Amino acid sequence: MDLFQFFARFHVLVLHLPIGILMLAAVLEMAVRFKEQPRSALLNVVWFWGAISAVAACVLGWMLSQADGYSTEAIFIHRSFGISVAIAAWICWWVFKRNSPPVAIYSLSSIVLALLFSTGHYGANMTHGETYLVEYAPNPIRQIAGFSPHKAPRPPITSLAQADVYLDVISPMFEKRCASCHNDSKQKGGLNLASFASLQQGGKSGDTLVPGNPEHSELYQRITLDHDAKGYMPAEGKKPLTEQEVAVIKWWITTGAPNQGPVTEFVHNQQHKTLLSKLFAIHSSSLADIPPISDEQYQQLVNAGFVVKQIAQNSNYLDLDMSISELPLSPDTLTLLGAVRSHVLYLNLAKKSVNKNHMEVIAQLPNLQKLRLEHSNVTTNALAPLKKAANLYYLNLFATQVDNDVLPMLNEFAALQQVYLSASKVDAEAFERHSLSGDTKMYYSALARNDAKIAQNNKHGLKVE
Repeated sequence: MDLFQFFARFHVLVLHLPIGILMLAAVLEMAVRFKEQPRSALLNVVWFWGAISAVAACVLGWMLSQADGYSTEAIFIHRSFGISVAIAAWICWWVFKRNSPPVAIYSLSSIVLALLFSTGHYGANMTHGETYLVEYAPNPIRQIAGFSPHKAPRPPITSLAQADVYLDVISPMFEKRCASCHNDSKQKGGLNLASFASLQQGGKSGDTLVPGNPEHSELYQRITLDHDAKGYMPAEGKKPLTEQEVAVIKWWITTGAPNQGPVTEFVHNQQHKTLLSKLFAIHSSSLADIPPISDEQYQQLVNAGFVVKQIAQNSNYLDLDMSISELPLSPDTLTLLGAVRSHVLYLNLAKKSVNKNHMEVIAQLPNLQKLRLEHSNVTTNALAPLKKAANLYYLNLFATQVDNDVLPMLNEFAALQQVYLSASKVDAEAFERHSLSGDTKMYYSALARNDAKIAQNNKHGLKVE
């Protein structure tokens, strides 16, 4: 059976031959008669090989149709048009090599062209879905083609309370990663992910969805297989789900696979809140209102060397910047940070001397989202406590002492989305290897690292050739 399907898949290669050859033959045939030029015997050869290739495409297409994944109706329509192309090609070869009247040439050639376009259209529908051609068409064109107008776009998500658990979280992932093979017209493995109702019907192998039990759900099993394993989904050639998307699907199934309702009804811990906030890139907009810090606390922060700013006009969350101060990050300063811990969203400690004890305190800032440590002496070991910072999505480590060991550590940061590593001790080869995995965007420039070395040498009066 594997050998049968091996040859069957050559259908997608061979089908282009009759399309090109027969289109050429039909156009040349009509052009010769229109200009009343002598007909070349080579046209008989073109029609002959066009007919042969059409038969070959039909045979391979029939072989491919024996596999699962295509609706019976779609196969019947495409097969009927394909066979019609082959029959029409042989008729043209037989008729045109005799002295045929112009009306026969124009009509038969036009029929071949029409059949080619129809066969190709219905074949494309099977591969890409019925709406592929009109997916981005204006509504009037969609309606002329017999399709419903575009659905109104879902409103942008600025808080988890706005997001519907299926329409805004799960369905877009299925649409992006799975729908090309599991839709109303193409159902590989008998599975249709076009709607929640069709998902519940499952596929031909196993229980597709077992609410509350992802490990026994075929859907989750398939997306967590090794990428090279047989049965891994999405199939080869398709972009796989990210680690974050897999984690969201696991959370959804664990909560009972609900088909509607605000996300907040199903989020029961900070880890899941962080995971879903990262999915929608929700940051300060989802934070609860808090009272402002006291005037005394404000003055203490200023005296400690911080520039204190609100992150927005009507927000009491703070952006604290100590980078332009010559004061050290003292134990008293850390105590002060602890006193305003819930208010700190952004923290800038660039150019400061920091160690692991400092990071222990900073990791306890529950709402910290952005941390700037560029040009500081922070090391990989000192960063370890920050793995507990549940909402930290931005980390600047430009020109720091972190090395290659920081790369796997960054995968353990729950919410991290952006990290800057240029001019650090991370080398380019290690960065390139690691940047192929994970969901975090990492920025690195080997030139920046070289520039930093030159600047350091110049500082000490050294000449760099």
